[in-house]
Amino acid sequence: MPAISKCNNVTCYLKEKKLQKNNFEIKLIDLFWLKSGDEENDLYAHGHVYVKIGGEIVCDENTLDVTVTAAGLYLLRSLSENYKKGNYDSQLLPCCGFVTYFDKNLRPAISGCPVGIDWTITHLTKDLIQHTSDNGNSAILKIEDYKKMVYDFVDKVEEFYQSSLPKILPRDEFELGAYEEIWEEWRELRNK
Repeated sequence: MPAISKCNNVTCYLKEKKLQKNNFEIKLIDLFWLKSGDEENDLYAHGHVYVKIGGEIVCDENTLDVTVTAAGLYLLRSLSENYKKGNYDSQLLPCCGFVTYFDKNLRPAISGCPVGIDWTITHLTKDLIQHTSDNGNSAILKIEDYKKMVYDFVDKVEEFYQSSLPKILPRDEFELGAYEEIWEEWRELRNK
C-alpha cells in the first residue's frame, strides 16, 4: 500500500507550484504633495504605486494617485496581520486622505473618498504570505521578501517627508492626536 502524503492545503499547493520570483511586486513610482495646496499644509504624501499580483498589474502610474502615507501605514500593519476589504476603514491604496481619526478599534486611520485599490492579504504560515487580487489572481511569497518590499516603500515615503518643508500641524486636538498616533504606530511597526 502506498504511503499517504499528509500535508495541509498550503504545503500541497507549494509542492504543486513552486514559489516563483517576482509573482508579487509593490513599489513607489513617484511621490508628490497635492498640487492644489502648499507643501506645508498637505499632511499626507501622494504618489503613484506599482502593484503586480501573479500576472495581473493591479496598479501603475496610469491607475490613480494614491495617498502613500496611508498606504504605507496599512502595508506595515499587513506584515503581522491578515487584511481584507474594510479592515482599515479605507483601501490598502486609498486615493484620498483628507480625514484623520481613530477607527472602531481605536487605531489611527486616514480616509477620504471611496476610490482606491484593494486586495486580500493572508498569512498562510509564519514564513509565507498570500496576496489575492479582486480578480482572483494570487501570489505567494516569503514574508521576508514582502517585508523588504514594504520597508523599501515606507522608507522612501519617510525620506520624502524629511526632504520636504515642515508640516503645519492641525489645530484640532483630536485630529492632531490621530496624526501623531499615525507616526508613532508607523515607527513602532517599522522598527519591529
